[in-house]
Amino acid sequence: MHSTRSHLLIAGALVLTTAAVGAVARGSGRAPQPTSPAYATRFSAPGNGPVSFTGTLDRTAVLIGHDGLARMELILAAAKDDGLVRARRPTDVVIIFDRSGSMSGEKMEHAGAAVRELLAQLGPQDRFALVTYSDDAMVTVPLSAVDDRQRPAWLATVAAIEPSGGTNMASGLDRGLDLVEHGRVSGRVPHVILISDGLANQGDASPEGLVRRARRAAQGEYMLSSVGVGADFNEYVMTALADAGTGNYYFVQDPRELSGVFAREFDAARTTVASGLAVEIEPGNGVRVVDAAGYPLETVGNTVVFRPGSLFAGQERRIWMTLAVPHDTGGEYDLGRFSVAYGEPQNRKILSFSDVPRVACVKGEEEFYSNVEPETWTRSVVVDAYNEMQADVARAVKAGRRDEAVYRLREFKDETAAMNAHIQSAPVAEQLRSADALEAKVSDAFDGPDQERRQNELSKSTSAKAFDSRRTGAKK
Repeated sequence: MHSTRSHLLIAGALVLTTAAVGAVARGSGRAPQPTSPAYATRFSAPGNGPVSFTGTLDRTAVLIGHDGLARMELILAAAKDDGLVRARRPTDVVIIFDRSGSMSGEKMEHAGAAVRELLAQLGPQDRFALVTYSDDAMVTVPLSAVDDRQRPAWLATVAAIEPSGGTNMASGLDRGLDLVEHGRVSGRVPHVILISDGLANQGDASPEGLVRRARRAAQGEYMLSSVGVGADFNEYVMTALADAGTGNYYFVQDPRELSGVFAREFDAARTTVASGLAVEIEPGNGVRVVDAAGYPLETVGNTVVFRPGSLFAGQERRIWMTLAVPHDTGGEYDLGRFSVAYGEPQNRKILSFSDVPRVACVKGEEEFYSNVEPETWTRSVVVDAYNEMQADVARAVKAGRRDEAVYRLREFKDETAAMNAHIQSAPVAEQLRSADALEAKVSDAFDGPDQERRQNELSKSTSAKAFDSRRTGAKK
């Protein structure tokens, strides 16, 4: 990615020395009319089911000799079905609960309270299980139908959990996912929530081993979400687990927030309209899929796949994709075929764009800028590019690499300011001021006493914000 950004820096320098094509501020100024070739920017998949699939390009041209990047905003939306919302889907909720010694005190108190509040929301059509883990894992409550006669005993069991020992997260994942898969019943929505406050340090503690376990959820077409509590857990492992398990990631600084996390995850699960979403792209000749809002990309033959999870009733998920188009010589390129599959394995449905998006590689800057969609480009910067930069900065801060963090910030600002000198987007100008504020926070984290703690806090809060902001609509 750094090599492509360096090309953008060169492009920015050229752009700044060229007369502006015309102001196209969002809400101010006048956009130049696109010149030939004028390709479509909006795409949709036909169908009248509960899910819709659309896409919008931020440009229909790239500039010869530069990075060749174009972004497309994909929208996956589920119908708001009042009947469906009233008829809640039967849900299997499995909590994988860290009871290591570091959970003692306020963390254990509020985590236990959150589980008890969740139990109060479950109805007789739901099932519940609780796995706890420290040096090893145990099934504290087996997967069982919710019964008012059993509920008091479950509440007492949760209240009696004592924190001790290390963090064998792998064992917890194994036991929890086994419960789902051995007790799977068609028509029910399984949902697993993993909670931890520390680093995995027992059993298979490797990130690769933990992620491999989380993929079982994706393979089984259900969701595994992860919740990191406090300041000691590895946020990159926890986000990787959520991605591999097609679920959500939460950073909880105040343990009192746990009850809200559990409630939102359960409410989303029981109003699920479409599970096992898989977005599939068959890139055109020479076209490369670079990124999809940070989701892991899989390559299956000539197809690139990413799995954003499920859709609940009324949900609209917006996911920015970055594609690289050949840019050595002029020409016209099909970006490829875009589709989304969803549903249980035995009843998969597929939606595909009816048209193939196209982008031209052009020689002149005036022609390039006239084929940029100002409003869509603005969203691509504010939502995706800025938060991709935030995630990179957070990782550099976590590693104690101040210069790398500052370089990445200034790179983003230089590239974006160069482009915005032509587009004149007010929201992008405001985002550049936010980047200035973030740079000041980075400097503060590396100056003065207690730097390691402040860097850790900045990394966690910044990475969590970037993770959520790039995936608009992913959480209830």
